[in-house]
Amino acid sequence: YLNKYKFRIIFALIFSAFSSVLAIISPKRLEKLINTIIAGIITGIDIDKVKEIMFALIIIYVLSAIFDYLEKYLMVDATNKFAKELREKISHKINKLPLKYFDTHTSGDILSRVTNDIDTVSQNLNNSLGTFVSAITLLVGCLIMMFKTNWIMALTSIFSSIIGLVLMMIILSKAQKYFVMRQEELGKLNGHIEEIYSSQTLVKAYNGEKNAWDKFAKLNESVYTCNLKSEFLGGMMPSIMGFIGNFGYVAVCVVGSLLVSKDIISFGTIVAFIIYVRLFTNPLSQLAQAMTSLQSTAASAERVFEFLEQEEEVNTAKGKIDVAKLKGNVKFDHVNFGYDPNKTIINDFNADVKEGQKIAIVGPTGAGKTTMVKLLMRFYDVNSGAILVDGHN
Repeated sequence: YLNKYKFRIIFALIFSAFSSVLAIISPKRLEKLINTIIAGIITGIDIDKVKEIMFALIIIYVLSAIFDYLEKYLMVDATNKFAKELREKISHKINKLPLKYFDTHTSGDILSRVTNDIDTVSQNLNNSLGTFVSAITLLVGCLIMMFKTNWIMALTSIFSSIIGLVLMMIILSKAQKYFVMRQEELGKLNGHIEEIYSSQTLVKAYNGEKNAWDKFAKLNESVYTCNLKSEFLGGMMPSIMGFIGNFGYVAVCVVGSLLVSKDIISFGTIVAFIIYVRLFTNPLSQLAQAMTSLQSTAASAERVFEFLEQEEEVNTAKGKIDVAKLKGNVKFDHVNFGYDPNKTIINDFNADVKEGQKIAIVGPTGAGKTTMVKLLMRFYDVNSGAILVDGHN
């Protein structure tokens, strides 16, 4: 479905990667700047060299911001056009579905797919895809730069982050089912609200307020529970990664101080590593948020595509029929039908009604009187047999 927007998305992801690469380069420049200043405290600071490094840093930060802006613009453009296309497809699809689909799905549930679910897919794709690529680029780039700078400090940073990564994977595995349940329960709640609000006169006439309220309270509680669990589990990840980031700062400062005291590294290396720790833990946090968003996207997309993939009503008529010439001879020829294909309610029904005849269909409630008319109007297709009008099936 996203294939027609692939060039926008590919360029957006490339710009995202460029922005991340520039962000990775900057701490190394900052390390040089600090070492130059510290080295010149006694002998005199080399202002020209400081200006040169600062100018290079400004260019890096400006280019990083430009690439980041271009990535955001392209992703917003692609995802909004994608959402627009989905709405158009649903608008066309809804007119081609057989009546039986609307008998088994409430209007509110269908509306929820068109509004809530498509909005969730659009917003989360916009926020997650670019974040996903930039986070992976940052993660890989930081690892390379950290090991290039000092392997002991690099291992210290990685060890402090592994704990958060393990916790993140455990939480993700638990959270997905609640994101799916949340979208389903939201659809049921919207269906109930739409049904009751549009039938207020009927509800009041039959004293149905209590029943309507009881059902609403039950559905509302289900949405609340699923929302609470999904948001709580999803919201835990940034907090965990924040804690791991702070733990990483402490570890880098302690190990770095020991290495500085033994003249293994310079003070500028510690400053660079503090930035690398932030750059390294931020992608983990972003990946956690992106995974949370993509879980919600998957749950919503599942409902949208389930609707788009529903079997359509097929026109099986052969040739064009002149309706003005129809006389009205109706024949039910060995008709078998059930609303549920596994539960037949009309078995081998035959009837031959001639033009001008008046026929009464009588029987107890549930015998299938209305069903006969629905089949004649072709609101439903027969399971087997045929209904003929003047010999036309």
